[in-house]
Amino acid sequence: MVDGLRTILNSEEGQTREAVTDPSAPGFEAFVEQTWSMLVVTEDEDASLVGVAVLAVSDRAEGGGTVLLVPGDLYVDACGGPGCSLADLHGADGIDNARALLGSLLGTDFTGVASLTPTSWTNLVKPVSPLPITLKHDLLQIIEDGTSVVRFSTADNSLAAADVVNLLALPDRGGSLGILRRHSMFWEAWLSAVAAGAEPSRNLPAVDMELVRLVETLARGEMRVETSPWVMSGDSMVADPAALEQIADAMFPFPIPTESGSAPTVRLLNGTGDFGIDAYARQVVRAAGVDIAVVGNFRNFNVIQTRVVYREPEMQEAATALAVAIHAGVIFDEAASPAADLTVVIGADFTARAG
Repeated sequence: MVDGLRTILNSEEGQTREAVTDPSAPGFEAFVEQTWSMLVVTEDEDASLVGVAVLAVSDRAEGGGTVLLVPGDLYVDACGGPGCSLADLHGADGIDNARALLGSLLGTDFTGVASLTPTSWTNLVKPVSPLPITLKHDLLQIIEDGTSVVRFSTADNSLAAADVVNLLALPDRGGSLGILRRHSMFWEAWLSAVAAGAEPSRNLPAVDMELVRLVETLARGEMRVETSPWVMSGDSMVADPAALEQIADAMFPFPIPTESGSAPTVRLLNGTGDFGIDAYARQVVRAAGVDIAVVGNFRNFNVIQTRVVYREPEMQEAATALAVAIHAGVIFDEAASPAADLTVVIGADFTARAG
């Protein structure tokens, strides 16, 4: 394993040569490992939506990553009529449609999905309970007789594991943004508590659960909780497309296709030796609607012109479309690697355009 990549043998026309294991060396290639991620949906006792979070690991070996919080009242145009909220969509169609909607927004599917109840959260947080919290104002709850009572006070400075969903579910006098800030406060407090000490795994329940393994990996590196791509538009919470795209690109360098097999796969090779261009090259190529399957370096670093190479005649149209999108030439080569549908070799002209 090299930085989340699986090293592969160089192979042209079925001839296997010695593997290149140095990521900075000419000829190095590796299959990408799609970004390890999870969609976490929190529900109350009545199965109503309380919160949504998308977790993505930045490095499987070193840890770290991002938690993107998604507001439950996010305006969506997916209810077969007038616009509705993500919570409405979840209530009508369950978690699968919510997953499809968020996959469409972020341009990726997720490795897994976790549906968490109040009991689930109690068990997850119990090893580090109580959590430190700071409320800007009292949180009120309406009881059966219609009276409002203080459920959480600004004087409270800790949160018991059993109260997590109660805290997340209450309305806020700051409206949607206030609720989002409160969810952010909770996630930051919990992840910080998990990360405290030499072994994050000791701050999580000892259960074989993918969410636990993913959170433990997050806690071993630098973490951030994101709420920035959501903004108010009138009375509705909506996505800021530019901000959401920027965050999605950072969170998912190797996204999972939302429709398996629907896009051509690409072998992306650096032909310049300037590795500072790699992330930008991935972003530009992905934006053309293809899936990156292999990354690495060309056999030399003297490539002048960026090119798209295809080996099967039926891929000519896809190769041409990709070449137009990234301002590259097109080459037909029957001897090109079969590891992906198309090969993109980045040249010096691409580096110059990137500045």
